[in-house]
Amino acid sequence: MIVKMKKYAFLTFHKDYHLFIEELRNLSVVHIVEKQQGFPEEESELFGWTNYGKRLKAVIKSLDIIKEDHDIKDLKPANLHVEGIQKLEEVENLFVERDQALHQRSATQKELERIAPWGDFQLEKLKKLEKAGLYIHFHTVSQSKFDENWVEEYNAIRINKAGSFIYFVTVTKESKFPDIEAEHVKPFEYSFSSLKAELDETDKNIRLLDERLQTIIREDFNTLLHTEKEINDHINWEKVLLNSESQAEDKLVLLEGYVPEANVQAVNEALEKRDVYFESSDVKPEDNPPVLLKNNRFARLFEVISNLYDRPSYHGFDLTAFYAPFYVIFFGLCVGDCGYGLVYVILSFFLRKAKGDFLKSASNLVLCLGIGTIIFGFISGTFFGVLISDQPWTWIDHFRGIILDSNQMFYFALILGVIQLTYAWIIKIITTIMRFGFVYTLDTLGWMIALWGNVAVYFLGSKGMISSSFQTVLFYIVNILGFSMMLFFNNPKKGIKGVPGSIGSGLWGLYNKLTGLLGDILSYIRLFALGISGAVLGLVFNQLAFSFAPDIIVLKQLVIVLILLFGHSINLFLCSLSGFVHPMRLTFVEFYNNAGFEGGGKPYNPFRKETKSY
Repeated sequence: MIVKMKKYAFLTFHKDYHLFIEELRNLSVVHIVEKQQGFPEEESELFGWTNYGKRLKAVIKSLDIIKEDHDIKDLKPANLHVEGIQKLEEVENLFVERDQALHQRSATQKELERIAPWGDFQLEKLKKLEKAGLYIHFHTVSQSKFDENWVEEYNAIRINKAGSFIYFVTVTKESKFPDIEAEHVKPFEYSFSSLKAELDETDKNIRLLDERLQTIIREDFNTLLHTEKEINDHINWEKVLLNSESQAEDKLVLLEGYVPEANVQAVNEALEKRDVYFESSDVKPEDNPPVLLKNNRFARLFEVISNLYDRPSYHGFDLTAFYAPFYVIFFGLCVGDCGYGLVYVILSFFLRKAKGDFLKSASNLVLCLGIGTIIFGFISGTFFGVLISDQPWTWIDHFRGIILDSNQMFYFALILGVIQLTYAWIIKIITTIMRFGFVYTLDTLGWMIALWGNVAVYFLGSKGMISSSFQTVLFYIVNILGFSMMLFFNNPKKGIKGVPGSIGSGLWGLYNKLTGLLGDILSYIRLFALGISGAVLGLVFNQLAFSFAPDIIVLKQLVIVLILLFGHSINLFLCSLSGFVHPMRLTFVEFYNNAGFEGGGKPYNPFRKETKSY
């Protein structure tokens, strides 16, 4: 549900303006209307704070990775007497040194690997030989291509052999490489021992830098987090100043914002105590207020999925609570195995104890999806790839009626599609009546009458509840009424004068909607196909485990367990991926489109202070 907003206009004297916006920030409920477009100028204060914010965010992210890798705990509280910007620059310099050391280590390691096959020789002796007129050249060649004549002609000496390659040197009186069919190795600038010493020194330097960074995490990580909040406060403050309008020759300042209706009374009482003129009004259709969602505990779990698509328009409708039950059903059908649902349920309890807030909040969503998978996986009839209906368990006899075979699952998926699309049309009709009036729903209502009217008439006739002649008359009435509404009222804004033009556009729209409706309904077959494929793959892994296991005690059981764990882990991953993606596709494409979803809403972001008062 989208929370209703009130639009506010604030007018205050310029000399009192900073005190006024400080009051707004303390209220922490006013969303300021942004009027400043583009990026801040480089010389502006906002640009400087934004630059600090980006740098600090990058540093905190890098430190957080180190903190998680080394499981650093017992962090000291934020030190408000430390200059956060100076600490930021110190940490940035440490990361620059660390990156340079890592780059140097990589280059040294690469050169060390290049020289390793030749052993630890002394470069000084090679230089002495060059002064005496003898030049040492390094070569590699495959063993099959080594020519023994090189030994006599170029004084070739084998140094090492690795795999099928021979490492050898030639000793000649010419500085250029001899003309032989072998790869010439670039001369070495350092010896193996000197490179190894340099690598050890670089590793020691990296360890010292890492220890310094870990110390900073323990002592100053919370300080940097506090500094980030302070910088965000500065940024928000400067944005408010930019979004203010000077009035009456810069004597007055005008500011506009939005406040949730639940907070209107508190805002009015606070502003009435100050010398501030303000007006509040209802939101108009041309306004673009921020969007604040308020859903029940169940629907809130699915807001993370809704946000992957788009936030609803303020003047539109939040569909989260309406698609959430369908998403659980669709996920369970795509995974199609109640054993995997049991894994999700167990996983949800582990996520509750996780460190990150996101994982903890996701635990309830995983629990819901797990319960849905257990229920609809049981209806699909599989438990870790085992067909439940084939088992001789007596308690299964009480539930065999709800276990569906593959043909029944196919039609069940199609029926679910028709139900959800009809549900979407009902939502569209209701929301359209609320916003524009009943006449704007006649087109969609015509579809409802044509589809379900024909279904109802056919059902009554097939059950013998009406005569065949009366059934024919009802067919004519339902179709004429439904298609007339679609043809003549597809553009209600033009009224009766627009009816002639509506027929042509109505015919074109009728063609598009008929083909689109067929495609939308057939899209739900994926629920059946994915569930069947997951069940078949689980069954295959079960057969592989018991057929490939050797007939040796202990070893047989070990092989069976390993194959089952490996196979079902892969299948669980694939089923989870399809169970997440495809129901989301059905939601955002089929359901949202038919429900008339309007996106483009901007999130509610009240002007408030992120840092605490100490």
